[in-house]
Amino acid sequence: MSNAAIEARRLTLIRFERAAGTVFGCDEETASVPPARFLMNGLTIALATVATALAATITYLA
Repeated sequence: MSNAAIEARRLTLIRFERAAGTVFGCDEETASVPPARFLMNGLTIALATVATALAATITYLA
């Protein structure tokens, strides 16, 4: 794997991490803990599971 491909993969993963953080309310500028009611939401847990599965799949296939 060339250095350019490695760098492109790393940048893509960083973008996914930032997007997931934004979706779940964890912006880099606001390092506060999200409200507990947000963490108890079933939809939130389902979305986190899907995001984790997607990231793992992308990492595996790349």
